[in-house]
Amino acid sequence: MARFDPISSLKPHIQNLPPYEALEDLEDLAATYGFEPEDVLKLDGNENPFGPSPKALEALQSDYGADRYADAAQFRLRSAISGFVGVPAENIVAGAGSDELIDLIFRLWVGSDDRVVTAGPTFGMYAFDSGLNGSTLVDIPRLDDWSVDADALIEAARGAKAVFLASPNNPTGNLLQSGLLDALLETGALIVLDEAYIEFAEAESAAVRSASEPALIVLRTFSKWGGIAGMRVGYATGVAEAVDVMLRAKQPYNISAASQAAALASLDDLEVLDERAGVLVAERDRLADAMRRAEWLQPYPSDTNFLLVRVRDGRSGHEVSEALRQHGIFVRTYGGARLEDCFRISLGTPPQNDRIIAAIAEIGSASA
Repeated sequence: MARFDPISSLKPHIQNLPPYEALEDLEDLAATYGFEPEDVLKLDGNENPFGPSPKALEALQSDYGADRYADAAQFRLRSAISGFVGVPAENIVAGAGSDELIDLIFRLWVGSDDRVVTAGPTFGMYAFDSGLNGSTLVDIPRLDDWSVDADALIEAARGAKAVFLASPNNPTGNLLQSGLLDALLETGALIVLDEAYIEFAEAESAAVRSASEPALIVLRTFSKWGGIAGMRVGYATGVAEAVDVMLRAKQPYNISAASQAAALASLDDLEVLDERAGVLVAERDRLADAMRRAEWLQPYPSDTNFLLVRVRDGRSGHEVSEALRQHGIFVRTYGGARLEDCFRISLGTPPQNDRIIAAIAEIGSASA
């Protein structure tokens, strides 16, 4: 009898699954370009440059119970999140980052015969999980100003199983236009609204609405605003019936004891985290102004902690990224015609952003 072959025995739709384009390793990048890791500005992951809050750091140095399994039902964490977002605990489930929750939504509600709709360019995990689960992905291209093509999206959503949208969107930085969510909820599809960057936007979260709207699930995270991306803590809000299914289907101990301790402490340090978010918003606007003055760069309006920037002097985004790497500044670039002359840069601290502005001036003068 022939032995089991792990490749030929894969599900057909998995055999040619492209990998998710994850971030490059900090130490490898530093070594490649001749920098010490502490001298690198790694601004390609939309991480918070301030890191965890003081209370979160203190919690991680405490006896948080590393020798014990964390609470599988997430009682303390869900209760604390409830107080933060104004949604009952029964309408909340936490995951190992929003990524786990996106995967869970696909596994629970999206089959191989289903159609999933999104609006690109957007967060790559929606397409990745669609491919992983064998569903058909319909990507409705955004308009030139990166707003959603509302008519085309609504039409595509009719008959689809789910629609995945980020608001504010990654990598374009803009919010979903007013009134579109209402129209999408009438299509019969499950609407998954990813609000990973909502704490940086002057907009109301849809989390409260999701608690009474069966067709809506909202995703949020501690990675950006909370500064604990490495701890992997995200959460979803929705009607109690949907959340109950997610709680029963998730991995039992998906939130580690350390991650729970950091998240709980973060929610006890809101003043610090909100103040830091305010600094990043101000720095976003300052860096955008400096780029506009440079004239060869066009930053798009953003409601996040990052900027999508178009290069206007004929160079590609990758070429400018390489020039910035020579200064120890690492940004995100993309393939595809619509973004080939763009790069995305996360906001640093004020001194770090001073360094970015100086590098941009030098790179611009070198190309003149």
